[in-house]
Amino acid sequence: MNQVRLHGDPFGDDAMAAQLRSFLRLALGSGMACALSLAAVRPRPAAAGEREVHLTDGVRPFTVGTRLPPAEVDLLLRAAGNVTAATAPVIVFAPGPARADAAALAGLEWPQAAIVLAVRDGTPAAELLERVRAELRWAGCEHPPHALEERDLAPWLALPRAAAGGPIVHIGNGAADGTDLVVACWRADHAAAGRGLRLVLPAADDAAIEALERQLPAGAGAVEILRSPFEPGQLRDAAAIVLPWRRPGCPRVLVQSLASGRPVCASRYAGTAALLGREGICVPIGGRVAPPAAPLPFAPEPAAVAAAVRRALADVAAGAAVGRRARCHVVEELTRGRPAAPPPAVPRRGADRPTVVVEAPIFEVSSASERALGLAEALRRRGRVDLRLVPRPPFHGDLGCLRRRAPDLESALCRNPGRVDLWLSLGVPPRSARPACRTHALAGDGALGALAWELVPALLHDACAVVVDDEAAARVLAAAGREASAIVVAPPGVDEAMHEHVPADARIVAWKGRRPAVLFCGALAWREGFDVFLRAVLAARQAGQDFAVVVKAMARTVDPDRAALGELVRRFRCTPGTPPLLLVDEELSRDGLAALYRACDVLLHPQRAHGPALPVLEAMACGLPVVAAPGGVAARWAGGPAVARIPCERRPVDPGGAYLGQPWVHEPSAADAGLLLVDALAHLGERRAAALAAAPAVRRQAGWHHAAAAIERLAGVEPAVGEAAAAGQPSAPRELPRVTLPAAPRPVPVAVR
Repeated sequence: MNQVRLHGDPFGDDAMAAQLRSFLRLALGSGMACALSLAAVRPRPAAAGEREVHLTDGVRPFTVGTRLPPAEVDLLLRAAGNVTAATAPVIVFAPGPARADAAALAGLEWPQAAIVLAVRDGTPAAELLERVRAELRWAGCEHPPHALEERDLAPWLALPRAAAGGPIVHIGNGAADGTDLVVACWRADHAAAGRGLRLVLPAADDAAIEALERQLPAGAGAVEILRSPFEPGQLRDAAAIVLPWRRPGCPRVLVQSLASGRPVCASRYAGTAALLGREGICVPIGGRVAPPAAPLPFAPEPAAVAAAVRRALADVAAGAAVGRRARCHVVEELTRGRPAAPPPAVPRRGADRPTVVVEAPIFEVSSASERALGLAEALRRRGRVDLRLVPRPPFHGDLGCLRRRAPDLESALCRNPGRVDLWLSLGVPPRSARPACRTHALAGDGALGALAWELVPALLHDACAVVVDDEAAARVLAAAGREASAIVVAPPGVDEAMHEHVPADARIVAWKGRRPAVLFCGALAWREGFDVFLRAVLAARQAGQDFAVVVKAMARTVDPDRAALGELVRRFRCTPGTPPLLLVDEELSRDGLAALYRACDVLLHPQRAHGPALPVLEAMACGLPVVAAPGGVAARWAGGPAVARIPCERRPVDPGGAYLGQPWVHEPSAADAGLLLVDALAHLGERRAAALAAAPAVRRQAGWHHAAAAIERLAGVEPAVGEAAAAGQPSAPRELPRVTLPAAPRPVPVAVR
């Protein structure tokens, strides 16, 4: 109860940083638990006379420079490693001009905080401490469902980090707890390697033990069966905990397992979402939700159990990170006697418009953020719903970024909207815990042509509806078993900043000189085909074309299967005979990104995955000729001589994990992509004229209003005049036209190694 969270940058030498450090010392000396939030600390290099401090906010590592003495830095690092309840008061230390924004952002990051208090200049630390204590008394305390007392959690939270190579631990009493699944997984994947298995069976009888022993191989010396209560000592050497529940088991066991700091592989579906709703705190086990009359409500998929255990054991550092996040979750959400959260918003009575929440990671720089903002702007412009915008982690930006990108949306930001009509959760991974709403919709993912088992409970059973980018993703969900009436196609679009009249980026125009510039825009990742892009431009260069290369790297340069290819940029530059390459990796405004498109001459986008391919759509709206793979939302509107399709083959892939169906990608031909690029550069004037002529039609037909109309219908709003005919019947995507490859002999592709 006696706890507080500090929000600010204490590593500087300004007055507000000094105030934060002064309050921290006094609060700790007074017995108050203090946690330092790093969201307000921006990365910066160490200047002359400063030392580097290495930090992490749980998502990304970064460094800051400081002149503070080592003892002060150690104090701050300990505070940054502390954890307090999610409802603890948040005290914001920020300079005057930025104070209001900092307090608003802190409230959005910690929506359950009992109070968010912005500190005035010169407030004495003692006065501030008394104010915090008064707020804690006023707030009172609460006991979340399934939460445990702090003293009961202490032995589990005190467990040291487990050493690699320890046993797999399962706590249960039979089929309902998935004991048979754990034994089968261990026999198939881990017994031969000597990995131990520890079965803690507190209530199993002799018959159950005998049946279990018959499943074990003869002489299974690596198996321990403990008929005793669950205790912290049983996890001291554990490498992972596996709980593939077929029905909700003992919540106490799950909370204690999360508090142990070991990676927990657990069934995640509606029955366990109240405990496992935060992303990254467990390795989820997917499966099917059983019919209402079934004796066991959930059927974990055996392949998903095996994949989860492999994932938990494969990378010790990643498993430890999961365990750390789980411990934080227990302290923040599952400890009794925490400060009480403020009450939710009271629903408006007699509202003439349905309330729609768009929840998304709007304070990060990514395609998911841009798509959420584009959709929210379209909903706001149309004015047919009452829009609320709920940010989800990470919080890497600030309100100033949002004002520059979408100034009309600031007033829609909301900490806790209360019960609403439609709650649309965007971003990856999807939300697993249902919010207070009439209809809960999740964003679907068909990027690999198959559905990961860990997403099956949420997308096929728990959500009321699934929103997808295009018909290809809808087919993936329908093949997995989702009813067609619950699949909503809401294609992403282009915003008003993308048009052919934007002045070209003068920096890029000066850099490229008289040479045409070939552009790549997206994550430097295997799914985006960045390696194919480099091989294609090398092939075009070898064929005698003279051009420059511009690479606009998105902030997320690592795709979900960690196939980041950013190192290839350095290798490309070091290869003799390669075209000059300009890497643009800073954040750009929408106008700045449009200016970048306009400064280049051809977009080459050999995307493998089945995603939306928004750079293709944006480049077309800006009047840029395109050479692209056939997948993505852009294929719906692509046509004419300005767009060339790269020949692709359907290629099965193994991305790791367990999937419902066989994952596959469009594998673009780098050699053919190089030939098409040669042809585009050879006829650049003709292609550019065609692209400029088509740009207005692309903007008209591929605007965000299509997606906004689909979301309005999901919220119960009748289609507007002219939209009724299209309601529920999206037009079939048009394939990009086949372009005859040049007759010139094929250049030999040069591999980048």
